[in-house]
Amino acid sequence: MNPLFEDYKDKPWLTHTETEPSRETKDWIPRLIELSKQYPIAPGNELEYFDDSTPDSMTREDIRTPGGVLIYKYTPKNLDPAEKRIIYYVHGGGFMRGNTYWCRSNAIHQVLNFGLPLYAVTYRYIPEFKYPAGLDDTEDGYNYVVNERGNAPSDIIMTGESAGPTYMLALCGRLKRQGRELPQRLVVMSGFLDYTFQGASYRYNLDKDILFGVPMEETVHVYTDEADATNPDISPIYSDFTGFPPAFFVVDDTEVFVSDTLTCADKMDKAGIPVKVYITHGLWHCFQFETPDIEESKFVYKEMKAWLG
Repeated sequence: MNPLFEDYKDKPWLTHTETEPSRETKDWIPRLIELSKQYPIAPGNELEYFDDSTPDSMTREDIRTPGGVLIYKYTPKNLDPAEKRIIYYVHGGGFMRGNTYWCRSNAIHQVLNFGLPLYAVTYRYIPEFKYPAGLDDTEDGYNYVVNERGNAPSDIIMTGESAGPTYMLALCGRLKRQGRELPQRLVVMSGFLDYTFQGASYRYNLDKDILFGVPMEETVHVYTDEADATNPDISPIYSDFTGFPPAFFVVDDTEVFVSDTLTCADKMDKAGIPVKVYITHGLWHCFQFETPDIEESKFVYKEMKAWLG
């Protein structure tokens, strides 16, 4: 057994498939490695040359909150009028500027798969804006969705990938401290949740992770600017999860972030929070966004959709 899973092998919330990816799926790996060279762990990568069109099956509305935060709202054209649930999506990208393409593209994938309206929040990026600017913007966007658009927290599903769950879980901690109602559910995809790098996968998977198999301490240093990395607003893995929403986690077993998922889910479970963890084998960071048409991505979207009901 993979030693990263030894302490969790009997957990009822964990599903770890060890099925090898198909040859068609593996053929994506060289292309992804080449893509990762175009998107290094450094600021300034705008990526605005990608297609920015909106599918015919949905509409897009660009919104500025009173606080100046940009939000993209996508709404399916065939939405059931009785549907009240919405997605509040916090994109990843290592807290760096130039992620607006990823924000829009990943939002579209979710609307196509979940069939729900989605608010995709943007936020200020490093290196110009350090912690807590991005978290403040994420909170500002959430307040807009609740207070200005009238969405009840009990109808909000919060989703995010990579660095996005840092802000998602930290926001839940803030809302809890403020005595406010938290979202209905969380979907955490390849979450980067521990900026102290204590998880065993940061060492065990360093030469296995095809997209993030590099030391990331410098990026975190730029983000936190000497702030205490054990602060739950920076490393949500140190949060008191009592009262948090139920959470669905998905990550691949070759990612450096897999220990973050396992530790966080275990702490949530021990705090009485319903959790489900689905771990794939031999894929890559945020595969369901990078390669939404492979069979593994379609399957995990099906799993998430079933969990969301």
